Amino acid sequence: MEILRALSDIEAAFHYMHEMGNGSTQVVTAARVNGDFESTALSANLRKWAARHEVLNIAIHSSQTDSEHEELFFYCKPYQPEQLTIHQESQGVEHQQLFITEINTPLQADWPWRLSVIIVPKALYIYFTRSHVISDAFTTRVLLQSLLEIILWNVSTGLVTKLIPNRSKQPLKRVTAAPAGESTLPLGIASNSQRHCTISPIAGRKTKILRRTLDRKLSAAIITTCKARGITLNECFAAALAEAYACSLGIKQVELYTAINSRRHFDEALASGLGCNIHVLKSPMKAMPIPLDSQAIQYRSALSKASSSWAPSPLRYSHIKLKVSELCAADTFLGPCITNSGISDFTSAIYRQVDFVETAVNRNMANYSVVLHLSSFRGRLHLLYSYASPAMSDSIVKEIDYALMTKLGLLETSLPGQHPLVRIAQ
Repeated sequence: MEILRALSDIEAAFHYMHEMGNGSTQVVTAARVNGDFESTALSANLRKWAARHEVLNIAIHSSQTDSEHEELFFYCKPYQPEQLTIHQESQGVEHQQLFITEINTPLQADWPWRLSVIIVPKALYIYFTRSHVISDAFTTRVLLQSLLEIILWNVSTGLVTKLIPNRSKQPLKRVTAAPAGESTLPLGIASNSQRHCTISPIAGRKTKILRRTLDRKLSAAIITTCKARGITLNECFAAALAEAYACSLGIKQVELYTAINSRRHFDEALASGLGCNIHVLKSPMKAMPIPLDSQAIQYRSALSKASSSWAPSPLRYSHIKLKVSELCAADTFLGPCITNSGISDFTSAIYRQVDFVETAVNRNMANYSVVLHLSSFRGRLHLLYSYASPAMSDSIVKEIDYALMTKLGLLETSLPGQHPLVRIAQ
């Protein structure tokens, strides 16, 4: 067994969450690709793709001498052919149902990922499922670009990639220390957590998805308005999410969580490796009758304050595992979360043959009540909410979305013949 390195704090947390949480935190990226495809050639190309990336040829080994001294390691393990499946359908497929099935079907033991490809007339659907232990936004972009290139062009323009180094061995660019007694992992049970709508065991929960896609004209108007107001899209939607959540649940303060890319905090060694290098920041947001751009500025300030005190967690694996087990038994949620990978519109020529791309994460654990994945594809803003059902009710998530859209002043887009109104900061 060739040991590569130990898992970092966040990797260990995601490993335990997936292991103990009925597939919780596993990531699914789906896409529809136009073209004529033949399964034999496609299978050969997929094998070439998987062999190029070290992160697709590893597994996790647990070395445990006693309950207090468990160690987790990545080791080299070639992918199994069964991880790559190709099906042919004579007609179209029910994408939304397949996406939900993928996100709720836990990965097989020792499989950090699987790829399902369905060939239909003049197109194919991709469902790329992987453990969050090996997945962040940067890694998703690199692997998806590489996958599409070899499927459509039978070439690989990128370099053979290595697993990201262990960040615990890398000094922070800006030396900071986490506040005493405050965990930097999304594992704690906060005192102001929100009660589940329905108390249910982990095994009885399924992740559900609520989608909203905005047209190009409206998306461009929102982007332009945000630029004019000096706020980012993530700041705008984070503030709107916090306000909508507070309004829907009738509370005055929201603990808003934001997933952040950690690569910028470390030396160059972590810039190009593939895997998971993120952290989660908590920003207290008070519900106040002020313009949304003012709330966005307050969110920016709270996020900056949380970021300045961030550092990797010093917790042992055994302590991380204990906190995850507490989440499995919890009957309350932490607050909402927004992914903060930025708006990464795909501009490469390879995406001209792609109809859509979407990514979501299994949320069966109680660490977040609802997560907003904000993205853009071909100039259209895409909102995807993921949440655990029945613990979090469909009606509350729809109410949060309705309140968020009202806060943004976008509900007029649903009326036929109406021009969309942008009232982001009224």
